[in-house]
Order: sequence, then C-alpha cells, then structure tokens
Amino acid sequence: MWQHFQFNQKSLHLSCHTNEQLNEFDVLLRSEWDRAVTEGLFTFQITDDVQRRILDEDNLHYMIELNPDRYGKRRTPFPFEHVNTPFDSLKFNFNKIKDAEILFSLDNEQDHDKYLVIINNSPIRPYHVLLVPHRGLEQAQVLNIDCIIFGLEFVASSAHPYILAGFNSLCGYASVNHLHLHGIYIPHRFYLQTIKCSVFDTKSNCYLLDAFDTQAFAFQCANVDDFQRTAESVYKVTNYLSLQNIAHNVVIAKGDSFSSPSTDVLRIFIWFRQSIINGQMFDRCNFACIELAGFMPLQYENVFKDLDEVALREDLNSIALPEERQQQVKDDVVKLLDC
Repeated sequence: MWQHFQFNQKSLHLSCHTNEQLNEFDVLLRSEWDRAVTEGLFTFQITDDVQRRILDEDNLHYMIELNPDRYGKRRTPFPFEHVNTPFDSLKFNFNKIKDAEILFSLDNEQDHDKYLVIINNSPIRPYHVLLVPHRGLEQAQVLNIDCIIFGLEFVASSAHPYILAGFNSLCGYASVNHLHLHGIYIPHRFYLQTIKCSVFDTKSNCYLLDAFDTQAFAFQCANVDDFQRTAESVYKVTNYLSLQNIAHNVVIAKGDSFSSPSTDVLRIFIWFRQSIINGQMFDRCNFACIELAGFMPLQYENVFKDLDEVALREDLNSIALPEERQQQVKDDVVKLLDC
C-alpha cells in the first residue's frame, strides 16, 4: 500500500516570493518519484539538464524549453471530438496502472484511495505528477468541485513557490478521458503568479485575464475557508463551458492577490478557447494548462532557437474564440455567478 500525506489546514503555503524550498510534502513527493525512476516506470529518461531560455522582450518572461522526448515518446493521446465524452473502461485509464506508479494519497482524513498522486510516465520535467480523485468512480475528464479542492490542497501543501496544478478538458489537450489534474514544479516564477487582471464581476470576486485575445476568468483563495466557496464558483464556470462544448484549461498557482498585491493567495485561472480536434499538434506552440501558465516545452530545436514573444503571443491569440462567441460566454458567466 502506498503512503498517505494528511492535508494540514493550519499550514498553508501561498507565497510565490519565497526562496525555493521543500517541506515534508515535497520530500515525500520527490522521494517517491525517485523510487519510481529507479524502478524503470517512465517511458524515457528524465533529466533537468536541458536547453531552456526566457523570452524577455516584454514583461511576460515566458519560459521555453527544448523537450523532444515529451512529444516523441509519450503515450499516444486518444483523439477526442467533444468536450463531453463518456468514460470508456476499454481504453487506457488510471485503474490500469501499476500500484508502484502511485506515489501517495493526499487528504485531511486517512483515506488511501480518495486523492491519489501518481507519476506521469511521460513527464514534461522532473517531478511532474498526476492528481487522480476517486479513480474507482471512473469519472470522465470533466472538472468537479471535489477535484478542484484536491488541486487547491495539493498546491497549498507544498512549500515550493513555483508549483502548480492544472486541468485540460477534452479538446483542450487532455490525452486521457479519466478525471485528473497535472501537478508540476516550474523552474522559475511564472507570469501568472503576478500579472494584473481586470475586475470582471464584483459580486463573485471574479477577475478577467485579458492581456491576450484568448482570455481567462480568475478567482483567488486567501485561506482554507475560501476553498469550498471558490471551488463552487470555479465549477459554475467550467460546468457551463463543458455543457456548451467549449474547450478549457485551468491553472491553480500561488501568487499575489488581484486586489491587494501584498497578500498571498492561490490564483485560479480558467481559459476558454478554441477546441483542438483529435489532438492536433502544431510545429510551434501547443497550449495546454502548463503552457498557458508560462512554461512552454518545444519539440523542435529550430523553433526553440527562433521563437520570440511576438510569435508566441500570435500563437496564443490564434486559439481565442470568435469575438462574438467570447462575449456571449462572458455574458452568460456573469449571470451564472450572480444567481
């Protein structure tokens, strides 16, 4: 049986401005990951000795990294045409993994099967994990409140300032139709942690990331008492997007409060974007949750050498919904949040 880590409501780590550090949670995650490496459970050799650079022409400081193995050796993603696709037990799902791929469970009880942290066997970088809630329920890749809270607890449990949890819907680069989040340590502070956002809806304390044509709704949590309420608000948005067959990505990260930058919070972003049908990949930028957060693994060396922030912004803007559709989404979300 795998180990269990008990979530401590009185010990939250919300700052993105501390030095890189590890606590008991991080040590457990990394030691179990290293154990999985020695047991040969990954599809390729993982190293942090890679080419990486920061696009610093503007104020985003987007990180890009040359990572051909992630593209060439990962499990072939299943093709999806709809955001809502029923779970299929005959296809790969997390009930088919080996017990050795489970690193530990996380919750505030002693439930060893509720919130599982498992390896991503084709990782973007070292210590890239997957968060799987209630895997035995065979839930499709549609975000729910329980899964959102799992992501909040995962990020808040770590002492590392640049950890994040992320969700990809089907047609938003999810490759497995079994409910899960990504968990990953980013090498440096990323732009989502400090970027300013516009007030969107005062009643629900919702903000809007509108620095690009592809926009995102944003919420924040300052303490554990906010987790349930915020998760419910996030779910209102993601459930609407799912029902409307709109692809979306979610990121949970430590950062500055939108209204009071000196206050540490968890930031939650929800992008609504064009669908990627059947897992189509582009030669340059492919935007899933981690890439939208500010960390872009690239397949080709020439792209890595030539990419600049102007081109990256062009690619990000290109996945925006048509302007009229985007406005309709925002109008509908305001009504949902205010009811």
